[in-house]
Amino acid sequence: MAAANFSRDVLENFYGEIPQYQRPRPAAGPPNFEIERNDFNNWLRVWKMRVPKGTKDIFRFFQTTKSQFINVCRNEVRELNSIKVQFALLVRFYVNRNGVVEYMTHYFKDTEPTVLNQYNADLVNHLINQFIDHVRGQIEGWSERGSSWVVDEILEAFINVARYNPLRGGTYMPLPDKLKSKKAIINVKNKDNMCLRWALRAHLFPANKNGDRPSSYPTNDGLNFEGIDFPTPISQINRLERQNPNLAINVFGWDKDQVIVHRISEQAGNIPRINLMLTTQGENTHYSYVKRLTALLYDQNRHNESKHFCERCLHGYSRKELLERHKPECKGLVKTATRTEMMKEG
Repeated sequence: MAAANFSRDVLENFYGEIPQYQRPRPAAGPPNFEIERNDFNNWLRVWKMRVPKGTKDIFRFFQTTKSQFINVCRNEVRELNSIKVQFALLVRFYVNRNGVVEYMTHYFKDTEPTVLNQYNADLVNHLINQFIDHVRGQIEGWSERGSSWVVDEILEAFINVARYNPLRGGTYMPLPDKLKSKKAIINVKNKDNMCLRWALRAHLFPANKNGDRPSSYPTNDGLNFEGIDFPTPISQINRLERQNPNLAINVFGWDKDQVIVHRISEQAGNIPRINLMLTTQGENTHYSYVKRLTALLYDQNRHNESKHFCERCLHGYSRKELLERHKPECKGLVKTATRTEMMKEG
């Protein structure tokens, strides 16, 4: 059975490696959620609860902590207006094989994040119940298949929150001065509402010069835009990727002179990422092509020396070899590399 370690591959890029068996555990008493990660102008927040040592019963754990899950979600809705929320749980299992005890950890998460806003915030209780059923169902399925793994301890609980802003891109507009000064973006001066398509063409058909002119790119681009609206809302990019399996599209935004993230593609890791920028001016919005991701994100990371970014999870690395080492295990934003971790001797 595959095991996933959320903390090492997502959180510890920022806080350094902390072996699971050495992590401090909270004292007896009610556990609380704390902000573990807060990135890209509050686009992504990871709330983490370290569970008191010895907690094994998943159903009882959620009975005693459900109100805290609900409070975090409702507070995020009040602050961010509209969010995508996803629950997760890190659980350690053990198995006794011929007198030798083996351990592993598994990261359970919702299959899909759910959009919450002021009109449906009351759904949180139902979503938590669904997540409980999902986790228990997976564990029972393993037992029925004879895996022999038994819950040893619930280690950590997470609430992953992403700000949700369903924007759509339209006709050409100049980039904000600070964003333009990064020299990271090709902004095609289209006169129609097809700025998303022009931005994709800028990636697919690199221009040697005059990259901001529509005449530098072919109109017969081979892309399937059937059923896609112009201007195009971010919500339709999922459909666009399904109709064009060779596309994997990330969408960034610009807010208060900082980069934010609207969308990270979940396409397979072997598909090259196309990074786009969605800027706003009044009620108008516009897609442009991010040619140099490093130049765009350089000053957004807490460590300014990070110069190499993973296009699947946006983590920054100071050396290229660290990025290359990370890539084979990367499963995307707030997802985890798949690996089994055994307890060390002693």
